[in-house]
Amino acid sequence: MDIKKRLLLLLLCFISIVPSIAQRDHIDISNYILCINSYAESSPWSNRMISTVTEYVQKDPQLVLYAEHMNMLMIENDSTLAEFKLSISQKYKRHRPRLLILLGNPALLMRDEYRELWGDIPIVLCSEENYLGPQETYTKKQAIATADRTPLTQLADPYNMVLLYSNLYLDENIQLIYHIVPEIKKFIFIGDARQINQTNNLDIRNKLKKTHPNVEYQFITPQDMTTNQLLDSLYFVDPKTTGVLFSSWFYKTTFAGNTSLVSNAHKLIGTTAAPIFTLNMADITEENGGMIGGYTYNQKHFNQQLIHTIAEILAGKQARDIPFYIPTDGAPIINYKILLRKGFSPSMCPPDTHFLNKPLSFWKQNEYFIIGTLCFVVLLAFLLFYRIHSLNIIKNAQRKEIDAMTDFKNLINNMPILYMQEELITDEKGTPVELIYRNVNSHFEKNFYRKEEVIGKKASEIFPESMPEFLHFIQIALAENKAITFPYYFRKIDAFYDIVLRGNPHNKMIDVFCLDSTELHRAQQKLSTINNKLAMSLDVANIVPWKWDLTSRTILCDINKPIELSTQGKGIAEEQLAVPDIQYFSKIFKEDRKRVEQAYKDLIEGRSEKVKEEYRVINTHKGFHRIEWVEAQAAVETRDENGKPLTLVGSSLIITERKKMEQELINAKNRAEESNRLKSAFLANMSHEIRTPLNAIVGFSGILASTEEEEEKQEYVSIIENNNTLLLQLISDILDLSKIEAGTLDLHYSNVEINDLMRELENSCQLKLKSDNVKLEFVAPEEPCFANIEKNRLSQLIINFVTNAIKFTSQGSIRFGYERQNNELYFYVTDTGCGIPQDKLDSIFGRFVKLNSFAQGTGLGLSICRTLINHMGGKIGVESEEGKGSTFWFTLPYKQIEAIEKAPQKKIQSITIAKDKLIILIAEDNESNYKLFESILKYDYHLIHAWDGQEAVNMFKEYDPQIVLMDINMPVMDGYEATKEIRKYSAKVPIIAITAFAYASDEQRVMASGFDGYMPKPINARLLKAQLMDIMQKRIILL
Repeated sequence: MDIKKRLLLLLLCFISIVPSIAQRDHIDISNYILCINSYAESSPWSNRMISTVTEYVQKDPQLVLYAEHMNMLMIENDSTLAEFKLSISQKYKRHRPRLLILLGNPALLMRDEYRELWGDIPIVLCSEENYLGPQETYTKKQAIATADRTPLTQLADPYNMVLLYSNLYLDENIQLIYHIVPEIKKFIFIGDARQINQTNNLDIRNKLKKTHPNVEYQFITPQDMTTNQLLDSLYFVDPKTTGVLFSSWFYKTTFAGNTSLVSNAHKLIGTTAAPIFTLNMADITEENGGMIGGYTYNQKHFNQQLIHTIAEILAGKQARDIPFYIPTDGAPIINYKILLRKGFSPSMCPPDTHFLNKPLSFWKQNEYFIIGTLCFVVLLAFLLFYRIHSLNIIKNAQRKEIDAMTDFKNLINNMPILYMQEELITDEKGTPVELIYRNVNSHFEKNFYRKEEVIGKKASEIFPESMPEFLHFIQIALAENKAITFPYYFRKIDAFYDIVLRGNPHNKMIDVFCLDSTELHRAQQKLSTINNKLAMSLDVANIVPWKWDLTSRTILCDINKPIELSTQGKGIAEEQLAVPDIQYFSKIFKEDRKRVEQAYKDLIEGRSEKVKEEYRVINTHKGFHRIEWVEAQAAVETRDENGKPLTLVGSSLIITERKKMEQELINAKNRAEESNRLKSAFLANMSHEIRTPLNAIVGFSGILASTEEEEEKQEYVSIIENNNTLLLQLISDILDLSKIEAGTLDLHYSNVEINDLMRELENSCQLKLKSDNVKLEFVAPEEPCFANIEKNRLSQLIINFVTNAIKFTSQGSIRFGYERQNNELYFYVTDTGCGIPQDKLDSIFGRFVKLNSFAQGTGLGLSICRTLINHMGGKIGVESEEGKGSTFWFTLPYKQIEAIEKAPQKKIQSITIAKDKLIILIAEDNESNYKLFESILKYDYHLIHAWDGQEAVNMFKEYDPQIVLMDINMPVMDGYEATKEIRKYSAKVPIIAITAFAYASDEQRVMASGFDGYMPKPINARLLKAQLMDIMQKRIILL
C-alpha cells in the first residue's frame, strides 16, 4: 500500500512540474493584455481567473492575452524577485499593454516598476487579501502583522487600480466546521509555506484563541512533514472531534538538478477519512475529490464581474474610477456525496447550504412521467363527463321542445290578440285567390265568430271586404319568405288593427295575428298635435332636436319634421331630411371638432352616459360665414341585443349671445383680478420703498442725540435730509399716481412762453448740481414759442428728466431744449452720463424700475412721466448708448397762440420795522408742528402762536405781525378764510401758506387766494429760512 502511494505521488510530481521562465524574449504585438500570476501556473484559483480572461479574449481576434507566473513560493530573496522584474521589463518594454491583471498581492510588489515602464497603466487586482504587507513578508514567507497591513483602498488612486476581492471567509469557514462537527477538540489548518497561508494561520489562531480557547490548534506545512507523513497523521485523527481546514499544498522538489513545484499532492490528502474542509472552490466541485466543502462566494458572479471590469477599461474607463468589487453572495457549499462518505448527515449543515453532486429525488426523476399520467387521466375524465353532459343537453332540449309546443298552443289560444290559421288557395299560375279558415283562438271567438262557424269556410264569405288587401300582403310575405306587418281598419267595428302575416310556402299555411291598435292610433294623433306644438316651441327657443342613426351614419337634424309634414299630407320620409354625419361634423369649428368627436365616442363606447358639449359651428348664409356657439346634449336612444348603441337622440341650442355675455363676465372678472393683483403688488412695493428712507430717518435720528462729534452730527443730518427728500418725492409721486389711477388727473392749460419757462427751470435745476464737473444748459431756439400748454405738468416732466440726468452724470454736460415739428413740440434732455444697457431700454418706463438699486430715487418718476404724456396726447422715448450717455424725449400737441403780453409787475409796498421788533404769527393747530417752527425760528424772530384761523385773525389785529405763516387745514376757520379776513385789514403783510396738500392744483389755489408764498409739509428748515430771508429782502426794511 505504501509503495503504491509513493509511485502515485511520484507520478503526480512529474505531471505538475511547471516551468518558471517565459518562452519568448520579447513581445511584438501592441494590442494585448498582460496577466501576472503571483502563484504557480497550476494553482486552481489563479488558473480559473486566467481561463475566464482567455475565453473573453478569444472573442476578439485583435486582442491577445499574455500570462506570466511569478511562482512566489520559488522566490526566496530580493535578487530572485529582481530577476523576475528584469525579465518582465525586457520582454514587454516595446509595447505597453492595454491593461494589467494581477493575480495575488505579491504581483503588486512591482507596482512602481509598472508605472516606470508603462506610465499610468490601469491595473485590475484579483486578491484573496484586501491589504498589502511589506516586501520581505512575501519573499521570506512570513505572516503580515495587523499593524503592517496597508489597505488596498489607499493604493487605488495613485496606481490607477481596482480590486476584485476573492474573500476566503476564514471566520465563516470556522463557524461552518463547528456547525457540522460541533464536538471539536482539535483544529488543523493545512497550508503551504506561502505568505498568505502564514497570515491565515495567524488570523485563525487568534480567532480560535478568542472564541474557542480550549481547542487544540495545529498548523501543518510541507516544511513540517512530507505528504506521506501528512496522510499517515490524517488517517489516525478522530473525525468526530477533529476539524481540518485545507488551503493548499505546494512544495519544492529537485529532480535531475532542476527545482520545480509539486502541485497535485492535495488530491491524495482528500482520500483520508478525516473531515477536510477547503478554502478553494475547485476542491469542492470534484465529485470524488475528498473535500467536504467550505464557505465561499459564487465564482460565476465573480468571473462575470472580472469580465465586466476588463470591458469597461478597454472601453476607455480608468480603473481608479471603478468601485472595488466585494462579493456579498457567500454561502456554505457542501459536496453531498463526500459529506455522506465521511459519515455526516446533510441535516447537520446550515439551512442556507448549497449541495453539489446531490442525487435527484423521486419526484425530480419521474417528474414528467407523473405530470403526463395525471394530464391523461384528467383529459379522459373530462371527455367522459363531456359525453354525459352532451347527452343530458340533448334530452333536455327534446323535453323543452315538447313543452314549448304545448306552451305555444296554449299561448295562441289564450293570448289577448286575434289569431287565425288559414290555408292558401292558388290558381294554376300560383297566384293567391282564396283563404280557408283552419283554426282560430278564443279571442277571435270573443270578438267575431265562434270556431265552429268559421272552420272550413272561405275568408271571402266571412270578411269579403278584406280579401284584396290580405291576399296582396300574403303574396309579398311568401315571395320574401318573411313576416309582413301592415295596419288595417275594420270599419264594421270602428277599430284599428296591426296585422302580422307569416306564411309557410311548403304547406301554404298562413298564420295571421291581429293586434288591436285603436288606442295607439288615437294616441299617435294626439302625439302628432303635441309634436307640432313642441316643434314650434323649439323653433322659438332656438333648440334643434336631432337623431343620429349609427348604422347608416346619418343625422336627422329635426326629428319632428317627418311627423309634422306627414300630418299635413305630404308623406315625407326621414331619409329625405337626414345628412351624413361626416357632413354634420365638418361644420364644427376645427379647434373644437376633435373634442366633440371624442365626447360622442365615449358615449358610444360606454365610458359616459350623456354628452353635454359647447362648441362653435360655421354657418354659411348668402356667401357669408358666421360662427355660432352651440350647446349640444345627447344620450343613447336604442341598443342592439349586445347593448351596442344603434341610435342617439339629442338637441342643439344656439348659445352665441350667452357665450358673449359669459366672455364679457370673464373679461370683467380678469380685469378685476388683475386690478387687485396690481393693487397688492403696488402696496407691497410702496411698503418697501417707504420703509427704506424711513429706516435711515428713524435710525440716524435715534443715534443723532448720542453723537458728540459735530462732523458726525452733520453727516447724520445730511443722511436724514437726503432720505427725507426721497420720502417727500415718493409721496408726491404716489399722489400723482393716485390721481392717475382714480381718473381724476386735472390738466390746467394756459398760455405760456416756452423759452421763459425753460429758463426758469434751468435756474432752479442749477441748484441741484452736485459737482462743478457737470454743466447744465438750456438750448433755446432762435425765436420764442407761444403755446397753450399745461405749464405745471411740463415743468414736472422737464425737472424729472433733468434730475435723473444729474443723478447719473458725473462729468460732462446736460443739455435740454425743444423744437417745433409740425403740430408737435419735441422736448429733449441729453446727458453724457453712464447710459442705459440695451436690454433695459424696454422696461425703463415701468413702475419701480431702477437701473441702479443703490442710487437714490423712487423708481416711479419715469412711469409717471409716461402716464402724464399719454394723458396729454403725446409720445415718450429714450435713446441711449451705454458708457456715452442718454437722450430722453417726449412730444406734446402744439396749439399756437398769439404772443403773450407780459403783465406789469404789481408794486409791492414795503414794511419798515426795527430788527428786534419783527414779529412772525404762526397759525398752526398741531403742537408738534408749532414746536418745529419754534425750534427753527426762535433765535432770529419774535414768535406768536394761534391755534386756529379765528384766533389768527384776532391776534393779527392785536399784535400787527410783519409775517404770517398760515396752516391751511385748521379748525373753526381754515387758512383760506383766515387769509381772506386778514387781507381786509392789510394787503402788504406777506402771508406764507403751510400745507400738507401736495397737488399742483392745491398750489395754484393757494397762490390765487391771496398768499405770497407756499411751503409744503414736512417743513425743511433750510428752505423755510431761505424763503423768509427772500421775503424780508423784498418786502421788509429793517432799521
